[in-house]
This record gives sequence, structure tokens and C-alpha cells, in this order.
Amino acid sequence: MQKVLRRTALAKRQAARRAANRAGMEKTEQRRLRMNNDGIVGATIQADIRAERLARREDWIMGPLAPRRDVGEDKDLYGTVSTRRLQGVDVAEEKRKDWCLKVNDRVVVVADGHRDRGRIGQVREIREKAQEAMVTGLNRVDIRIPEYMLMTESDKRPIRTMEAPLPLSALRLVYPLPHPETGELRDVVMKELKRGRTRKGKPVRYIAGVSPRIFVPSPDKEVVEHEDHDIDTLRIEVEEKTFVPSLLRPPMPRTIIDELRNKYSKFRDRHDEDFIARKVKEDEDAAASKRTAELMRTPLKETLRREREAKRALGKPQLSEDMLARIGEIMAAKRAPGQIEQAVPV
Repeated sequence: MQKVLRRTALAKRQAARRAANRAGMEKTEQRRLRMNNDGIVGATIQADIRAERLARREDWIMGPLAPRRDVGEDKDLYGTVSTRRLQGVDVAEEKRKDWCLKVNDRVVVVADGHRDRGRIGQVREIREKAQEAMVTGLNRVDIRIPEYMLMTESDKRPIRTMEAPLPLSALRLVYPLPHPETGELRDVVMKELKRGRTRKGKPVRYIAGVSPRIFVPSPDKEVVEHEDHDIDTLRIEVEEKTFVPSLLRPPMPRTIIDELRNKYSKFRDRHDEDFIARKVKEDEDAAASKRTAELMRTPLKETLRREREAKRALGKPQLSEDMLARIGEIMAAKRAPGQIEQAVPV
């Protein structure tokens, strides 16, 4: 039985090492793909910035003689941006910040110089890794759709107006609070929110720096209406109790383990009683066979036994007077002259 347990423990350790190696390789591959994607998006943004700076400089230097850029091949695409600009760039995990925003929150744009500064919209999507959010009706831009995407879609428009992601740092939550004097509800911009928990452990949001705490509830989720069909299972059938637990029998049959895990799997650590008894019997037989082998006399064992008995008959060796005198002479010869003089009594 010990052999089976050792085999199971060894198999689990090997599987854990393989899983750790596989997870490390997947993490490395994801990091590589993320870096490549970030590089492509960053290169696209930088190319647009350089082109715009060049165009601005030409317009400033040449004035009325500056070339028109809404002609030729870019006549219909002038002023549009690439779809890669919508992907965003992932922020390092140690630089991410929890802005305590959720989907369906009402937010306002507070970024300086933004065209939508002061406008209020509803959060449609939050990208935690990129620290961005999609807000309905805000930061709308014209996107040029690549040809390979138009071939697979029914909408053949090459230019579409969509919401571009906004950084979470440029958004602030808007929530109606009563006026301290009049009690009338009015929209208030939350400068900073923090997360906490109630005494019962329920996660909540509250306004930072305000005492007593003012909690901001989560936005209501959209109610999805499901259409009933004839083949649907009735709620009364789902809620009907068909099993009553009892202490006299287990809640599930004992053979369920054979369905969840292979009966002959090397990872299995719970076994049937007859299997355990058989393995214990095999261990006992192996131990008895080992003892029998130890009791069996072979020519080599017999020779070693006779040598031990002969040594035992001789007894412990004793030093004679001649041996002691010889040992003393050798010890005296190895000593230094000064040590010998000190050893001689005065």
C-alpha cells in the first residue's frame, strides 16, 4: 500500500510541476503577445501624431499655400482613425489604479482640453487592464474600417462613427445627492471614491474624505426579459425537493468516485476497502518473504557467522608489558626536548 501512496504522491508532484511550467509558458506567451500588440498600437498612435505635427507645421509656414489633404485617395478617409486606436494599450499591473467605477455609472469628462469636457454619459464597458472605459455618446470618432473586415460584414460602410475609449483618470462619477440646506437632489461630481465593506461583509463604495461616510450604491443592472417556451422546465419542478439528506446514508452513492475519477488512475488517493485490504496483504507477504530470506543460511552467511564466533571466542585483545614499553618509547621519541625536560620531575 505504501508503494501505491508513493506513486500517487509522485504523480501529483509531477503533474503540479507540469502545470506550473505550462502556466509559466502561457504567461510568457501572453506577455509577448501583449507587448507586440502594445507596440503596434503605440506605433500607430505615434505615426498619427507625427503626421499631424507635420501637417500643422506646413499649415503654419505655408499659410494659404498649404496643400489640401482631403483629396486623392484620402478624400473620404481624411480625419478618420484606425481601428487599432480602439484597442488601447495595457497598463502595467503595478501602475493600475482602482477608480471604483462600474458599468451603467453616470460619469463626466474632466480632462483638460478635451472636446467633451463637462459632458455626462453612461459607462458602457470598462477595460481594467488598459485603464479605459467606453462611455455612451462621448468621445465619438470616425473609424475607417479595413477592407478585410468589410468582406465579412453586412454593413459595407467604410467609415463609421463609434465611441473611442476614454482613460479612467479623465472620468468622475456623477451621483445625485440632496442639498444640505434645501434638500433638493442635484448631480454631484465625486472627486474620489474608495471601496469598503459593511459589517456583514458586503462590498460598498463611499466618498473619500467625507465624514460621516456617504455610500454610493451600485448602478441598477439591466433587466433581461426571457421569453418562455413550451420546452422550458417549470420553476415548480426545479424547486421540488427530490432528495432529503440523512445521516444513515451518504448523499451520493459510493461509486460516484469511479465516475469522477478513473478507478485505475495514478492520481487516485481514495480507494475501496477490498483494494486496501489486498494491498496490505501484499505488503505483509513481501515483509514475510524478506524475513524468510534473512533467515535462510547461505555459504557466505555461514562463513561470516563462523568468523564472528571465532573473534568472539578470542575475547577482547589485551596489551602486554612489552607492547606498553614499546608504545612509551615511540611516544618519548616523538616529543620535543623541551617537553621531555618539563616532563622530568625536579
